[in-house]
Amino acid sequence: MRALVLACLFALASTPALAQTAPATADELVADFDQRLARGEALVAEIGALHARDQFLRELIMAGFQRQMSGETRQAYIGRTRHHFDAMSAEGTARLSAILETISWEDLTALSPRAADQAFSLISHSNDLAFKRRMIAEFEPLARSGRMLGDQVAQLVDDVAVTEGRPQVYGTNFECRDGVYRPKPTEAPEQLNERRAALGMNTIEEYTVTIRQMYGECPAGYSGN
Repeated sequence: MRALVLACLFALASTPALAQTAPATADELVADFDQRLARGEALVAEIGALHARDQFLRELIMAGFQRQMSGETRQAYIGRTRHHFDAMSAEGTARLSAILETISWEDLTALSPRAADQAFSLISHSNDLAFKRRMIAEFEPLARSGRMLGDQVAQLVDDVAVTEGRPQVYGTNFECRDGVYRPKPTEAPEQLNERRAALGMNTIEEYTVTIRQMYGECPAGYSGN
Protein backbone atom coordinates (compact mmCIF):
# COMPACT_ATOMS: atom_id res chain seq x y z
CA MET A 1 0.00 0.00 0.00
CA ARG A 2 2.79 2.42 0.96
CA ALA A 3 4.61 1.69 -2.30
CA LEU A 4 1.45 2.53 -4.24
CA VAL A 5 1.06 5.86 -2.39
CA LEU A 6 4.68 6.75 -3.06
CA ALA A 7 4.26 5.87 -6.72
CA CYS A 8 1.23 8.16 -6.98
CA LEU A 9 3.09 11.00 -5.28
CA PHE A 10 5.98 10.54 -7.67
CA ALA A 11 3.66 10.63 -10.65
CA LEU A 12 2.05 13.85 -9.43
CA ALA A 13 5.41 15.45 -8.75
CA SER A 14 6.67 14.60 -12.24
CA THR A 15 3.58 15.92 -14.06
CA PRO A 16 4.54 18.91 -16.23
CA ALA A 17 3.37 22.25 -14.87
CA LEU A 18 1.52 22.96 -18.12
CA ALA A 19 -0.78 19.98 -17.45
CA GLN A 20 -2.03 21.51 -14.20
CA THR A 21 -5.34 23.36 -14.35
CA ALA A 22 -4.76 27.05 -13.81
CA PRO A 23 -6.84 28.75 -11.08
CA ALA A 24 -9.93 30.42 -12.48
CA THR A 25 -10.00 34.18 -12.60
CA ALA A 26 -12.96 36.25 -11.45
CA ASP A 27 -13.54 37.39 -15.03
CA GLU A 28 -13.73 33.78 -16.24
CA LEU A 29 -16.11 32.77 -13.45
CA VAL A 30 -18.43 35.72 -14.03
CA ALA A 31 -18.41 35.19 -17.80
CA ASP A 32 -19.35 31.52 -17.36
CA PHE A 33 -22.05 32.44 -14.84
CA ASP A 34 -23.55 35.07 -17.15
CA GLN A 35 -23.48 32.74 -20.14
CA ARG A 36 -25.23 29.90 -18.31
CA LEU A 37 -27.74 32.29 -16.78
CA ALA A 38 -28.62 33.82 -20.14
CA ARG A 39 -29.10 30.40 -21.71
CA GLY A 40 -30.93 28.70 -18.90
CA GLU A 41 -32.87 31.15 -16.76
CA ALA A 42 -36.09 31.29 -18.80
CA LEU A 43 -35.83 27.63 -19.82
CA VAL A 44 -35.37 26.34 -16.28
CA ALA A 45 -38.13 28.60 -14.98
CA GLU A 46 -40.62 27.32 -17.56
CA ILE A 47 -39.82 23.66 -16.94
CA GLY A 48 -40.09 24.28 -13.21
CA ALA A 49 -43.51 25.92 -13.57
CA LEU A 50 -44.86 23.10 -15.73
CA HIS A 51 -43.53 20.52 -13.28
CA ALA A 52 -44.97 22.33 -10.26
CA ARG A 53 -48.46 22.33 -11.80
CA ASP A 54 -48.16 18.67 -12.76
CA GLN A 55 -47.04 17.67 -9.28
CA PHE A 56 -49.79 19.72 -7.63
CA LEU A 57 -52.43 17.73 -9.53
CA ARG A 58 -50.79 14.46 -8.52
CA GLU A 59 -50.49 15.46 -4.89
CA LEU A 60 -54.21 16.26 -4.88
CA ILE A 61 -55.26 12.91 -6.31
CA MET A 62 -52.79 10.98 -4.12
CA ALA A 63 -54.34 12.58 -1.04
CA GLY A 64 -57.65 11.09 -2.10
CA PHE A 65 -56.12 7.65 -2.59
CA GLN A 66 -55.04 7.61 1.05
CA ARG A 67 -58.68 7.66 2.19
CA GLN A 68 -60.78 4.53 2.51
CA MET A 69 -63.16 4.05 -0.40
CA SER A 70 -65.04 1.40 -2.32
CA GLY A 71 -63.92 0.21 -5.72
CA GLU A 72 -66.84 2.04 -7.32
CA THR A 73 -65.87 5.28 -5.59
CA ARG A 74 -62.23 4.90 -6.65
CA GLN A 75 -63.25 4.40 -10.27
CA ALA A 76 -65.53 7.46 -10.20
CA TYR A 77 -62.83 9.54 -8.50
CA ILE A 78 -60.29 8.72 -11.22
CA GLY A 79 -62.76 9.20 -14.06
CA ARG A 80 -64.08 12.56 -12.87
CA THR A 81 -60.62 14.08 -12.34
CA ARG A 82 -58.91 12.68 -15.46
CA HIS A 83 -59.66 15.72 -17.66
CA HIS A 84 -57.35 17.85 -15.51
CA PHE A 85 -54.47 15.45 -16.14
CA ASP A 86 -55.23 15.21 -19.87
CA ALA A 87 -55.13 19.00 -20.20
CA MET A 88 -51.87 19.25 -18.25
CA SER A 89 -50.32 16.46 -20.35
CA ALA A 90 -51.20 18.19 -23.62
CA GLU A 91 -49.81 21.54 -22.53
CA GLY A 92 -46.70 20.11 -20.91
CA THR A 93 -45.89 17.92 -23.90
CA ALA A 94 -46.25 20.77 -26.39
CA ARG A 95 -44.03 23.14 -24.44
CA LEU A 96 -41.41 20.58 -23.44
CA SER A 97 -41.17 19.23 -26.98
CA ALA A 98 -40.49 22.76 -28.21
CA ILE A 99 -37.87 23.31 -25.52
CA LEU A 100 -36.05 20.08 -26.37
CA GLU A 101 -35.79 21.18 -29.98
CA THR A 102 -33.48 23.91 -28.76
CA ILE A 103 -31.27 21.95 -26.33
CA SER A 104 -30.08 18.35 -26.15
CA TRP A 105 -30.86 16.21 -23.12
CA GLU A 106 -27.20 16.05 -22.11
CA ASP A 107 -26.88 19.82 -22.38
CA LEU A 108 -30.02 20.30 -20.28
CA THR A 109 -28.68 17.91 -17.66
CA ALA A 110 -25.35 19.73 -17.57
CA LEU A 111 -27.09 23.09 -17.31
CA SER A 112 -29.48 22.05 -14.52
CA PRO A 113 -29.81 18.46 -13.25
CA ARG A 114 -32.94 19.47 -11.35
CA ALA A 115 -34.59 20.86 -14.49
CA ALA A 116 -33.70 17.63 -16.33
CA ASP A 117 -35.35 15.57 -13.57
CA GLN A 118 -38.43 17.76 -13.75
CA ALA A 119 -38.51 17.48 -17.53
CA PHE A 120 -38.31 13.70 -17.33
CA SER A 121 -41.27 13.64 -14.95
CA LEU A 122 -43.29 15.59 -17.51
CA ILE A 123 -42.20 13.20 -20.29
CA SER A 124 -43.26 10.18 -18.24
CA HIS A 125 -46.69 11.71 -17.63
CA SER A 126 -47.27 12.60 -21.29
CA ASN A 127 -50.08 10.90 -23.21
CA ASP A 128 -48.28 11.49 -26.53
CA LEU A 129 -46.77 8.17 -27.68
CA ALA A 130 -44.86 9.70 -30.59
CA PHE A 131 -43.18 12.10 -28.16
CA LYS A 132 -42.31 9.25 -25.79
CA ARG A 133 -40.84 7.15 -28.62
CA ARG A 134 -38.72 10.10 -29.69
CA MET A 135 -37.37 10.46 -26.16
CA ILE A 136 -36.76 6.71 -25.76
CA ALA A 137 -34.62 6.78 -28.91
CA GLU A 138 -32.55 9.60 -27.39
CA PHE A 139 -32.39 8.10 -23.89
CA GLU A 140 -31.51 4.46 -24.61
CA PRO A 141 -27.89 5.15 -25.74
CA LEU A 142 -27.42 7.39 -22.69
CA ALA A 143 -28.67 4.67 -20.34
CA ARG A 144 -26.48 1.98 -21.93
CA SER A 145 -23.41 4.16 -21.46
CA GLY A 146 -24.29 5.02 -17.87
CA ARG A 147 -25.06 8.67 -18.58
CA MET A 148 -28.70 8.33 -17.52
CA LEU A 149 -30.63 6.28 -14.96
CA GLY A 150 -31.83 3.01 -16.44
CA ASP A 151 -35.14 3.02 -14.57
CA GLN A 152 -36.15 6.20 -16.37
CA VAL A 153 -35.84 4.54 -19.76
CA ALA A 154 -37.59 1.43 -18.40
CA GLN A 155 -40.55 3.52 -17.33
CA LEU A 156 -41.00 5.05 -20.77
CA VAL A 157 -40.56 1.71 -22.55
CA ASP A 158 -43.25 0.16 -20.34
CA ASP A 159 -45.62 3.11 -20.73
CA VAL A 160 -45.55 2.82 -24.51
CA ALA A 161 -45.96 -0.97 -24.43
CA VAL A 162 -48.96 -0.85 -22.08
CA THR A 163 -50.66 1.91 -24.06
CA GLU A 164 -50.25 -0.15 -27.24
CA GLY A 165 -51.65 -3.25 -25.55
CA ARG A 166 -48.35 -5.13 -25.41
CA PRO A 167 -46.74 -6.78 -22.34
CA GLN A 168 -44.41 -4.42 -20.53
CA VAL A 169 -40.73 -5.24 -20.18
CA TYR A 170 -39.71 -3.97 -16.72
CA GLY A 171 -42.91 -4.13 -14.64
CA THR A 172 -43.11 -0.43 -13.84
CA ASN A 173 -46.86 -0.15 -14.54
CA PHE A 174 -49.14 -1.61 -11.86
CA GLU A 175 -52.83 -2.28 -11.51
CA CYS A 176 -55.08 -2.73 -8.49
CA ARG A 177 -56.96 -6.00 -8.84
CA ASP A 178 -59.17 -7.64 -6.23
CA GLY A 179 -57.37 -6.08 -3.26
CA VAL A 180 -53.83 -6.66 -4.55
CA TYR A 181 -51.38 -4.45 -6.46
CA ARG A 182 -49.57 -6.33 -9.19
CA PRO A 183 -47.60 -5.46 -12.34
CA LYS A 184 -49.68 -5.20 -15.49
CA PRO A 185 -48.98 -8.06 -17.96
CA THR A 186 -45.23 -8.40 -18.32
CA GLU A 187 -43.20 -10.47 -20.74
CA ALA A 188 -41.22 -13.41 -19.31
CA PRO A 189 -42.10 -12.69 -15.63
CA GLU A 190 -39.59 -15.28 -14.42
CA GLN A 191 -36.78 -13.11 -15.82
CA LEU A 192 -38.26 -9.78 -14.69
CA ASN A 193 -35.90 -9.15 -11.77
CA GLU A 194 -32.95 -10.01 -13.98
CA ARG A 195 -33.99 -7.39 -16.54
CA ARG A 196 -34.60 -4.84 -13.80
CA ALA A 197 -31.20 -5.52 -12.23
CA ALA A 198 -29.50 -4.98 -15.59
CA LEU A 199 -30.75 -1.39 -15.46
CA GLY A 200 -29.86 -0.89 -11.79
CA MET A 201 -33.46 -1.19 -10.57
CA ASN A 202 -34.66 -2.81 -7.36
CA THR A 203 -36.63 -6.06 -7.33
CA ILE A 204 -40.28 -6.17 -8.33
CA GLU A 205 -41.12 -7.25 -4.77
CA GLU A 206 -39.47 -4.14 -3.33
CA TYR A 207 -41.14 -1.95 -5.92
CA THR A 208 -44.55 -3.40 -5.04
CA VAL A 209 -44.11 -2.22 -1.45
CA THR A 210 -43.38 1.30 -2.73
CA ILE A 211 -46.48 1.25 -4.94
CA ARG A 212 -48.67 0.25 -1.98
CA GLN A 213 -47.24 3.06 0.14
CA MET A 214 -47.85 5.63 -2.59
CA TYR A 215 -51.36 4.64 -3.64
CA GLY A 216 -52.87 3.33 -0.42
CA GLU A 217 -54.58 -0.03 -0.07
CA CYS A 218 -56.17 -1.63 -3.11
CA PRO A 219 -59.95 -1.93 -2.46
CA ALA A 220 -61.37 -5.45 -2.55
CA GLY A 221 -63.51 -6.08 -5.59
CA TYR A 222 -61.91 -3.28 -7.59
CA SER A 223 -59.93 -3.73 -10.82
CA GLY A 224 -58.17 -0.81 -12.48
CA ASN A 225 -55.46 1.78 -11.91
